[in-house]
Amino acid sequence: MDNEYLFHCRGCKKPDKEYPMRFDDYEYGEPVYNTPKTSEHMWARADAYGIYTGLYCDKCYADPHKYTYRKDRYYDPAYAGERMEPDE
Repeated sequence: MDNEYLFHCRGCKKPDKEYPMRFDDYEYGEPVYNTPKTSEHMWARADAYGIYTGLYCDKCYADPHKYTYRKDRYYDPAYAGERMEPDE
């Protein structure tokens, strides 16, 4: 993995070259501002319930072999036990 960049795709390990590890106008160890959190990055993906699954580029997100998380709602309330509605 290329350590020159902060963010990498989890599927193909491609770096996001928009965010380098160090900027020329910052001193070493100084915090870099205007850098998004990992969960706010443009490659941040989540399943249907909003659970964070990782950073995946668009190509890997479309590939079911690289993005192995489900994109549909996998919880069916009809099979979840007790319900508030009466059975008819």
